[in-house]
Amino acid sequence: MAVLIAASMMDKLVVTGVSKRFGSDTVLRDISFTVLDGEFLSILGASGCGKTTLLRIIIGLESQDVGSIHKDGSDISHTHPSKRGMGIVFQNYALFENMTVLRNVEYALLRGGSVDRKKARARALELLERVGLSDQQAKRPQALSGGQQQRVAIARTLVMNPDIILLDEPMSALDVDTRLSLRSELKAIQREFGTTLIYVTHDQEEAFALSDHVMVMHQGVIQQLDVPSALIDQPANDYVRRFVARNIQLKIDSLLPYARDGHRSI
Repeated sequence: MAVLIAASMMDKLVVTGVSKRFGSDTVLRDISFTVLDGEFLSILGASGCGKTTLLRIIIGLESQDVGSIHKDGSDISHTHPSKRGMGIVFQNYALFENMTVLRNVEYALLRGGSVDRKKARARALELLERVGLSDQQAKRPQALSGGQQQRVAIARTLVMNPDIILLDEPMSALDVDTRLSLRSELKAIQREFGTTLIYVTHDQEEAFALSDHVMVMHQGVIQQLDVPSALIDQPANDYVRRFVARNIQLKIDSLLPYARDGHRSI
């Protein structure tokens, strides 16, 4: 029987005291935070800070050494990934190259065996329409752009109607124009479906543009979890101050060549 904890009706996910080691390396140290129902939370940090390991622990692809994970008040710390009511979009999208776009989406439903092919196809077509890919349904993934492949991966996750969607740097391989376009689309999809999103990224601009709250991590420790503006105006420590300032300065520096040359446009 699932163990229940006292939780606010708005608490979708509660992570408490999670730590993880790989051999002699401590990857996560006493991680505790809460995600509200319908919230968009970004986990932000440089490579190696532990953010992807944390994501894998939340969905159950890795096990924590200590600590607990509760969803909707129920302890899912040792629940199989398929029973956690979550979906994940990987960095490489993990699409089946030998299947059409439609088959990729409906396969997620057929694999479980709880939905017949007719219902699975109808649901897949509905999701492809809602992410703007109904005209691409007969194509194979390799015939699509990176942005379109990401939409297929999102549709394949949404078709399972998960309570929480986890995204592991899903825009890192896309060009700038596509990333900017997909940001607004991703936020619109979240609002339409009311899904809780946890988004892993190393891109500060991306995190700030998308998120209700941003969690900054460094060396397996949460440095600050706050609204984006507070990370700039009220950094919790020197690391957050330097991290935010450095990324802002990098963005400014990247624009300077354009500012100096009146013949170039951004």
